[in-house]
Amino acid sequence: MLLRRIFVANWPNTFLLSATRRLCWRAYHSTTANPLGPSIMNQTRPRRVATEPLEANYIPSLHQATHQVLWIGCSDSNPRESNVFDFLPDQLLVLRNIGNMIVNDDLSSETAIKHAVVDLQVRHIVVCGHYGCGIVKTASRDGLKGPWLYHYSKLNSLYAAHEEDINKAPVTERDRSFVELNVLDQLRSLRKFTEVIDAIKNGHLQIHGLVYDTKTERAYRMLEGQQSS
Repeated sequence: MLLRRIFVANWPNTFLLSATRRLCWRAYHSTTANPLGPSIMNQTRPRRVATEPLEANYIPSLHQATHQVLWIGCSDSNPRESNVFDFLPDQLLVLRNIGNMIVNDDLSSETAIKHAVVDLQVRHIVVCGHYGCGIVKTASRDGLKGPWLYHYSKLNSLYAAHEEDINKAPVTERDRSFVELNVLDQLRSLRKFTEVIDAIKNGHLQIHGLVYDTKTERAYRMLEGQQSS
């Protein structure tokens, strides 16, 4: 009877001590499993470039047989990708090369861009990459080594600059992430052309980054300066 009275009298203290022990154990276990804490872990988790599905009327068609868009695409992409807009065939001026790239000292790309902006006065330039791009995979696996690929070795530099962050992503997302980064890099290259800078400044030109998914046959618009959550 005496033991029972002592236990009942001390029951609140006993319960409080037990609860405190459980909370301390949980806090220790959580810190051990994630010593950086949740906020730091979220900051170091790799993020993909933000995209949104592209609607066919995102760039409204003038419905006239005049060049309205310079389309810069990849040589090994699906030819249907340029059909993501409701355009007449004559409204697109198409430039294709490996990796949909804009490279210094590449006379073909430079001529096409300046002709489109100055002579044809296109209203839009689209740089469109595609998931599953062979040249992007080569750059991320072995690097571009052939002398004929000298102009495109900037892909090696781009991958080296982002390799650590790309490798944090799941294997299935790494190539997709690099494709997106490449498109953004080509947009930066576009903005180095004086003709492009002037046309944008005067409100005569817009540039867009897209990625085409060959499996779903859908295009996605790159949201520059934003990351997917």
